[in-house]
Amino acid sequence: MLSLAGLLTNSVAPAFGANKVQEAYAHYQAHRFKEASAAFDLYLQTSPRDANAMYYDALCNQQIGNMSRARSLYRQVVQTSPGSQIASYAESVLVKLDPSYHSTGAVSRGSQSVTSSSITSVTSRSESTIQGPDQANVYYKAQGKRMMLTVEINGHPVEMMLDTGAPGICIGRHELASIGVRPPDGEATGSTGGSSNADRIGTWRMTAAVKVGPFIDPKADIQVMDSEDGHALLGQTFVKHFEYQVDQSAKCIRFTKKGSLASSQSQGYSLPFTFREAGNRIIVEGEINGRKNKFMMDTGNSGSGIAFHSPEQAAKYGAPVPDGCPTGTFTGVSGSGSAYVYTINHLRIGPIDCNDLSVAAHMGGGFGGEEPLLGHQVFDGWQYTVDYDKKVIHLLRR
Repeated sequence: MLSLAGLLTNSVAPAFGANKVQEAYAHYQAHRFKEASAAFDLYLQTSPRDANAMYYDALCNQQIGNMSRARSLYRQVVQTSPGSQIASYAESVLVKLDPSYHSTGAVSRGSQSVTSSSITSVTSRSESTIQGPDQANVYYKAQGKRMMLTVEINGHPVEMMLDTGAPGICIGRHELASIGVRPPDGEATGSTGGSSNADRIGTWRMTAAVKVGPFIDPKADIQVMDSEDGHALLGQTFVKHFEYQVDQSAKCIRFTKKGSLASSQSQGYSLPFTFREAGNRIIVEGEINGRKNKFMMDTGNSGSGIAFHSPEQAAKYGAPVPDGCPTGTFTGVSGSGSAYVYTINHLRIGPIDCNDLSVAAHMGGGFGGEEPLLGHQVFDGWQYTVDYDKKVIHLLRR
């Protein structure tokens, strides 16, 4: 289950509250959800704005079938901690549990949740301020399955990974300083986590000019992370303003501004997707061993074909962890974590058929209703174009 150290680090409560929340998390880890919920309720009487405890209380109520209470708690999480990672988790569950959620206006539609990487929420402008030509090719360097682009922040170059599962532009505080850009001062204003573990790190927000090839966003929102590792990500707040075509043989990404006359015509196979505003998610349907389900497209998942958030989720998708399964270490924005590593017989996504596909089931997952991450490996040998206007991915065999 989840590592809870990051959630407890910033808790401020009297002795009774501290003991009660520790008791609650212990019950949760032991799957005693009814007892955990009762303990969380008592703790929240002394710390009513602890969104993390509130979220786990909601999870417990969902597990024991108290859906009305669960929905109420998830809404309180979003209202108590808007724009946070834990709020994005709550939103991702709410859109499934409560179809009326988005029509209620309880949360501003400008507040977007996280990534693949499960990066915390970022604010996404509805209108595009991207400057540059209607269309241009931008070449990338391949690092294993990663697509690395040279991006400029206020004129200072840095290598970033194209990550369709990340909601925004993210960079570590130390890496930002190393390229000559002063990071935000003061205490962290938020926190985030990654798909590789359940630890949390501090975050700041800043606005800067971001340049990718000939395209410039003069007022891009950037999430700065309290991380020493180089995990700079170019995510959806930039790329969603384009139709983009990835040609893996040429190591080239063709960016075309949405709605421009240069938009490409349909070619090859078309794979429909749903774009979920809560988190800037691209959701596609597929089959594992004949069982249909939904997946999130995530080019930032370079370690496996599919990354499940937990062994329980893998089993639900028809890909249970086999007995005696080996484990591996995966690294994300919040550090390293362990996962079971094994293969599945067959995955089908539209015209794509994968046999003996490598997958990972993470041991510390806690991402509510989030779909598994469909990695770059699945698209090996395919040129693909993501068309946000038509909500389809055009696939051409190469």
